[in-house]
Amino acid sequence: MRILLVDDDEVFRTAVIAVLETRYQVRVAVNGTEAMERVDEEIPDLVILDVMMDHLSEGFDVARKLRSDPRTELVPIIMLTGVDQVYNLRMEVGESWVHTERYLEKPIAPAQLLEEVEQVLSQRET
Repeated sequence: MRILLVDDDEVFRTAVIAVLETRYQVRVAVNGTEAMERVDEEIPDLVILDVMMDHLSEGFDVARKLRSDPRTELVPIIMLTGVDQVYNLRMEVGESWVHTERYLEKPIAPAQLLEEVEQVLSQRET
């Protein structure tokens, strides 16, 4: 299984990669532009997106692009973000203007991240 991790925080990316690479192939992008380039090169089985990167809603912008493209509209998306800590705004699945499978808050325990990824990927297979 291939996961695309999109996050501009190098320390966070390094930690998440270390966790995910125990079970999955991980590709990385540091912003929305790179994310779309990686998707054009190879469609992932799952995308994990930060919300705030080069601009405040960049993760949502990428998610909308993925959902509007027939090649990627069914690729599961997990939003993994610290927006709640920054703006005291809690987001839930179904409350945003773009469909994602999960909203997870940073920081996240490695075991919880793996569990969430496994759940989303197993739902995709059924």
